[in-house]
Amino acid sequence: VKRFEEALTKSGGHLSTLCVNSASAGLELMLRWFGVKEGDEVIVPAYTYTATANVVVHCGAKPVLVDIGDDFNISVKNIEKAISSRTKVIMPVDLGGFPCDYDEINALVRRSDIISLFNPTTKEQNQLGRILVLSDAAHSIGAVYYGKKTGILTDITVYSFQAVKNLTTAEGGAVCLNLPAPFD
Repeated sequence: VKRFEEALTKSGGHLSTLCVNSASAGLELMLRWFGVKEGDEVIVPAYTYTATANVVVHCGAKPVLVDIGDDFNISVKNIEKAISSRTKVIMPVDLGGFPCDYDEINALVRRSDIISLFNPTTKEQNQLGRILVLSDAAHSIGAVYYGKKTGILTDITVYSFQAVKNLTTAEGGAVCLNLPAPFD
């Protein structure tokens, strides 16, 4: 597993990898690490598999379903409309392995008017100082977006290796960490 994590890190270009038993477990683990809890909101696309919203519910938070664009991925315009002072995470899904518009999503969470809405309640949320972008990239390992691999496109990217995915270990998942300083 350690060699697999090292190979994924090298291949994806992100900072480090943590293998888990499923993509769902990885997504929930990262939500819990970030302190997502009852009263919080996580923005997810309306067009996805139920696991995306289920991990939010498992944390006690509310999934906020946002409609998609012409590319079948989450609409950045609709994300912006859905952000509130309770939004802690945006969880885009690379539908069919096609990456979302991460340049626009990352720019959105870094805008001063959006940062001013962010209400941190944990040490990790205070350190990041903005909404976390947690990519459900269950189907997009190996995908490239404007010359960059999916593992480095967001703060955290989670892959799935379930039997129907394009890289499989029969089950399993990986958390690709690409958080900025001061995170280690």
